[in-house]
Formats: sequence, structure tokens, C-alpha cells
Amino acid sequence: MQTLLKRQQQKKTTETPFVSVVCPTWDRRAFLPYLLYLFQYQDYPADKRELVILDDSAESNEDLMAMMVDSRVDNVRYIHSPERLDLGKKRNMLNDLAKGEYIVCFDDDDYYPPNKISEQVAEMQRNNALFSGSDTIYIWYSHLDKIYRTHAFGPQHALNGTFACHRNFLKNHRYEDDAVLAEEQAFLNNFTSPVLQIDPKQAILCISHSSNTYDKDFVLGSSQPTDLTLEDFVSDRNLLSHYRRLSHAPLSTAVQWQAFGKVVVMYDPDQPDQLENQRQALTALGLEAQQLVPFARSSHNELETHCQVLDIAQHEAWESVMLVDASVKYVRKEMSIKTVNQLFSRLEHIDWQVVLLGARYQQISPLKALPGVARVTRADCGCAYAVNGKYIPELLAHYRQAIAEQTSFNACWPAQMQAHCWLGLHPSFAFLSEMPDRESGKTIDCTHWFFRKNFQ
Repeated sequence: MQTLLKRQQQKKTTETPFVSVVCPTWDRRAFLPYLLYLFQYQDYPADKRELVILDDSAESNEDLMAMMVDSRVDNVRYIHSPERLDLGKKRNMLNDLAKGEYIVCFDDDDYYPPNKISEQVAEMQRNNALFSGSDTIYIWYSHLDKIYRTHAFGPQHALNGTFACHRNFLKNHRYEDDAVLAEEQAFLNNFTSPVLQIDPKQAILCISHSSNTYDKDFVLGSSQPTDLTLEDFVSDRNLLSHYRRLSHAPLSTAVQWQAFGKVVVMYDPDQPDQLENQRQALTALGLEAQQLVPFARSSHNELETHCQVLDIAQHEAWESVMLVDASVKYVRKEMSIKTVNQLFSRLEHIDWQVVLLGARYQQISPLKALPGVARVTRADCGCAYAVNGKYIPELLAHYRQAIAEQTSFNACWPAQMQAHCWLGLHPSFAFLSEMPDRESGKTIDCTHWFFRKNFQ
């Protein structure tokens, strides 16, 4: 009897069940061909899987589907809703439409390995699990060309783009129809349901890009940097080219640098390439050549360098000056530049003293009238900031006093921040990607310092 039961169990776990891959989409026509490609290159048997897409874009993408999908293959179903739907309702509709014994969630803009379906379903079969997913995921930030791993929340937590479930799981689990964000919590009964955790590298590579519905830059602040590259996940040339285009896509909007008198780039004269790289980066963001002022550092003291720049600005009577470290990088995303320009265009109506393009914020008060902008009362690692011409004499005097008292650049800021109007872009638009660790002296990745959402 035991032998018979064992054989039956082995047969059960080696079956190839029908799998439905479900994907909600909206206004992502450019990404749909790659979604189809990702589905078609899966190694799971083609006759044992289907892709169900629910699209509530204003215009149907049926023409694209007809062009991309072989009419002789009936494993792709595209449904267009003329009505705009909340995300929770879309996911419930997709689960109702799915024919498979197992249902696997795909996002329309993320990467999945070719053995995604086969490995996840097999793992569920081996463990007799009704539900699986991954608590943490890897995110590739296309504008940074870096991969980070998200913070872990617990063994009963999983992110929707990694979900796979057996049909029986849906008997007691449903999304809230009106959910538009963080829909996982209700579906997993407030994260009380058992989750078979799968390898995050096998689960998904989330792609952060300009068209994301949720700005993942804030996720970066609580994530861990990794040494992984895009090529460690993606080997397919077509997909690599697609993702690299996201990374190097030209921007359609220029930064309104004319809001400031001059932009001074502070550089190490022993590293002239750094200055040229910064010049190219600023030019690509719309800075006019006559506005840029190179400044070669003659001191290792950061405060002394900034004093020298402010001295020049005061002597030349500039209306304002932007101080930029030559090693600074920028968030090359349309939505970020839109936020930057909204602030810059309003400055003439604000009694401001300093505008921080990037810093490690420790205490801020977000401005309701200007989303993405905050009043900053405590911060350090200021890598790019503008100073109002009227405020230059006071800040210059404060810097000189700090030098006399041997106070560091970071330590001298808070008193001025709390006494005056220092505004900052949050998350940062400018950032440093690495710097020497103060204790070990080793170079460390510090990008995430500039994208923190919570400071506790």
C-alpha cells in the first residue's frame, strides 16, 4: 500500500498542469511586444500555458496583438476595457478569466527568466503549496544602471509581480476591487496566509523607468546595493537592447537652469576627465555653455572651496549660484525633471535662501503646494545646491566661522537650515554614487542615501 501511495504522489508532482499567466496593463503600448516576447520564450510547454492581458487604455491595442501574435496559436488572449478600472478589480477579473490550474502574475514592464513558469510551478508542486511569491526582489534602476535588493518584510509577505497560486487558493483570497496600490495586503489576508518563498533572482527583475506608475526611487532608500549587473539576469540580446534603450533614452525636457545666475562645477585639477563628464551631463540636461563656470579646487577642505566659490559669486554680483560637485550624477527621468522645473519656475515667488538638488535628508517637511519638494531643516552630503544672491554674505560668514572653529561642512549646515528657507528636492535629483567610508577608507555605494523616504 505504501509503495502504491508513493507512486501516486510521484505521478501527481510530475504532471504538467495548464498555467495561466495574467497581466494587467494600461497605457503601455511600447512595452507590450516585450511582454509577448517574454511569454513566448518561456520553456514551459506552449500547449500548457496561456497569456491573458486585460488592458484599460483609452485606445485598444488589438491591432498590435494581431500583428505580434500568430493567429494559428490560441494561447494569448487580449481583452480591452473601454472603462478605466482600479487595479484590484483588474486583477480579480484576470483571475476569473484565467483557465489554468495555476495562475502566474506577470507585470507588463518587468523581466522574467525563461524558466520562470516551469521552476515556480514545479517548486509549488514539490511543496504541495497553494501560493508562492518572493518577499524581496531585485530592482534595476535604468537611470542609474544599478541593481538593488529590496528590504525584507517577512516570510508571509510577497510582492504581486512574483505571485503564483493554485486555482483553489482563490476560493478564500480576493483583491479589494477599489485597490490602486499595495493590493497584495488584502489578497493575502493582511499577510497571514502561508507563502512559499521563491528565490528572488528567479522571481523577477523589476525595471525602474520613466513610465512607472509608482516612483521606485523611494524604494531605493531602504534597499541594499548589490554588485549584480543587468547582464547577470538578462542574456537575451533583444531584451538587453530594449532595457539599455531605457537607460540611455534621450530626454524630451530640459532643466530650467536659467533660474540661476551661474552653475559652478567644482573639480579636482588632477582629474580633468571628471570636469568634462560633468559638462556633458549638464549640457544633456539643457545647460547653456555660457552659464557653466569650472572651478578647480585648490584645497582639500570642502568648506574652503565653497567659500572661494561664494566669494566669486559675491564679487561678480551674481543673482544666484549653483554649486555642483564634479562627481555628481542626475536622475534622468522625465517625471523628475518635471518636478525640478516646477520648483525652479516658482522660485521668483518664494523667499528662498538655498535649494538642494541632492542631499542625505534627516529632517524635512514636505510642501503640499509643491509635490516632490520639502522644507529641509537637517541634512548632510550636499552635492549640488543653489544659493540666493541676497543670502550669500550671511552663508559666507557662517562658512568662515565654521572654518575658524574647525567645524565640518556637514556639521555647519543645520543651524542655517533651521533659521532660513532651505528647500530640497525629495527624492533627490542630484546624487553621489560612491564615496570613501569615514572609518575604513574603502569606497562604498552611497546612492541610496539620497533616496530615503523615512529617516527614523
